[in-house]
Amino acid sequence: MAKEPPPAPADANARYEVTDTKRKSARRWFEQASKLVDQRNYDYAIKSFVEGLTLNPEAVDEGWQPLRGCAVARWQTGGKKPGRMDTVKYSMTTKDPVKGMVNAAWLFGNDPNSSDYAEGIFRNAVKAHCDDAAMWAGPIYRELLGKEKKPKPKKCTQLKELYEELGERQQARGDSAPAMKAFELAIDALAFQKQIEPKNRDIDNVIRDLSTRLTILKGNYQSADSFKDSVRDSDEQSRIHDEERLVQSADRLGELIEKARLDMEANPGIEAKVIHYVDLLAKDETDAHEKEAINILIEHYKTSENYRFKQRADEIAMRQLRRHGRLAKASGDMERYKDAVRRQLSFELSVFKERVAKYPTDLRLKHDYGRRLFQARRFDDAIPFLQQGRGDPKVRNACSMYLGRCFYEKGFYSQAESVLTEAIEQHELTEDEVAKELNYWLGRSLADEGKTEDARRVFGKLMQVDYNYRDVRDIMDKLK
Repeated sequence: MAKEPPPAPADANARYEVTDTKRKSARRWFEQASKLVDQRNYDYAIKSFVEGLTLNPEAVDEGWQPLRGCAVARWQTGGKKPGRMDTVKYSMTTKDPVKGMVNAAWLFGNDPNSSDYAEGIFRNAVKAHCDDAAMWAGPIYRELLGKEKKPKPKKCTQLKELYEELGERQQARGDSAPAMKAFELAIDALAFQKQIEPKNRDIDNVIRDLSTRLTILKGNYQSADSFKDSVRDSDEQSRIHDEERLVQSADRLGELIEKARLDMEANPGIEAKVIHYVDLLAKDETDAHEKEAINILIEHYKTSENYRFKQRADEIAMRQLRRHGRLAKASGDMERYKDAVRRQLSFELSVFKERVAKYPTDLRLKHDYGRRLFQARRFDDAIPFLQQGRGDPKVRNACSMYLGRCFYEKGFYSQAESVLTEAIEQHELTEDEVAKELNYWLGRSLADEGKTEDARRVFGKLMQVDYNYRDVRDIMDKLK
């Protein structure tokens, strides 16, 4: 007998809750999946990811993101797409949206280029109130729609409606920042639909109405008075508003921190309470508060083995080191600045080395680690990670640029030329900073390879876009 879907939450706007027990059980599945990926046993890895997501469908870093990396790796090695019977077995239209979401996860794992399966994840995540999963899946769905030869306007409308539903729910419970992001993405979906249907004037009206709602929400978010007037519980909403402001008085921030601390201690084991407290602690960017926040996060990481605590601690530490570097540079003390940069790079290398080991299928992390290896001039170490990172479309061009520069620094000018040329051909824009950087290093590679005329041609086009870019004019003079 089929299981009945879980009852709806008492609060219609409440987020999906994951217990600590389920989170720990899910983590074991994710760890097994990562080991299977290392063994290139992609099919069983996907099944393990799905088992973990069944228990913790909100696990973006541990589940959804590495699942996509595994799916891409499987596809690149010739993995087969799901058949018709698979789509029946793994139905995305079940009564239980969580079940529909994890079924879509299995299908997506076997075909990461299908907009239908990405849509299945996004739609069910919204219906299940799995906000983290929804905000991860929505942009992927939009990206895949953009790659279709003839995208259907109906899909854009659906994308907009789902984002709008998500944003309204977040707004109703006072989560203004994510609500604004959801409405912005809804408008982006409509703008994409307008490209498909340029003569459809009704879209302009919908965009205008939604933009007005977004403007009002932003105004309420930024204005204390209007924000208080917009809700019944003015004291509570004032507290939320104060927490989200970038600049606050020390006394008010101290009150908010103390309230968050008491809330955390009254709700032991709830991750969101801990993160909320440490975020407030670190808000004023003082070393003492940041140190306290880091210590709290590390303690929770040790007791819970929840890696998200460790990640947050590292993020605060990296931000602190970057700030120290900026202050040293502004002071004019170049020795102190160089030392700060060395300490920052050393720490970030250790952080991303650990993250790559923790999430071996996350291609974005391959880029992050490879870029820092490049900065440390460890070119031989950086090249394999940058090559793997190119499997993620969002960092493909960045990986190609650093990969080309690695080859250039090692004197492999022909390889650098090949990588950079391919990246330029794939990059959609021709005059943005990425395009200029790619062309600059292509020109340098061609010049040092002895292909003077080709180098002059590349630098000549670059000068037409930005006459003062780097040292292009000096190089062109030398190439005459």
